[in-house]
Amino acid sequence: MRPADEAREARYLKFKAKNPQVPFSRYLMERQYRNMRKGDQAPSGALRIALGSPDEFWQSGRAKAEKLMARAELAPSHKAIEYGCGSLRIGAHFIRFLKAGHFLGLDVIDGFYELGKRALGPELLSAKSPRFHVIDAAGLAMAEAFDADVVFSNVVCVHVHPDETAEYFRNLARLAHKPGARLLFNAHISDVPLRFEFDGWSWPMAFYKNALEGFALVRAELGRPRMQDGVQTAPVDFEFRRPSCDQFA
Repeated sequence: MRPADEAREARYLKFKAKNPQVPFSRYLMERQYRNMRKGDQAPSGALRIALGSPDEFWQSGRAKAEKLMARAELAPSHKAIEYGCGSLRIGAHFIRFLKAGHFLGLDVIDGFYELGKRALGPELLSAKSPRFHVIDAAGLAMAEAFDADVVFSNVVCVHVHPDETAEYFRNLARLAHKPGARLLFNAHISDVPLRFEFDGWSWPMAFYKNALEGFALVRAELGRPRMQDGVQTAPVDFEFRRPSCDQFA
């Protein structure tokens, strides 16, 4: 890791020693949100967009959302869950497209999606009635009962700490339990496990397949490879699918 990432790791380990019950994901998100609220850190990326103009908010996630919806062959009658919905720059397009009550967003903390809800505006929220919850026992139970046709998780997997990968994939599999459900997420792939940033990990193909036993791997679309710490990695867009009932007949 770079010196800056090593310094971030040292701060995290110090925090973890005092707060062993707090997962890496919550530490990361709460710290970013707290710093932004205090003014110690300017909003960046998706957060800056959520706080910006409506045009920027809607344009920023349009291409990615359209790609995901096309891959999922999404219909307005489908139900969709976004795991790690953040500021809703992707989810907003699903909300607008789907029937009322057919979108559910989950995230580690509620601060980011509350910003996204403000960007959506009260009229769309009232018309489409999307649901939101933090990722905890109650939120996961609600999401499982939602019976989603599509579960997607954008720019999340690459940031999941190795201590939390089993839980991450277990949660995704739980939410995509419906026969025929589609599970879409992006990640990084490499021949060997690699940590290439403070909050960036890459894994071999077998790791992802083994993590989602019971699902069929439908697609693994690789992006442009690059060398990181002497190891070649590449971004990858995954589509897994829960077998439908007739496949067991």
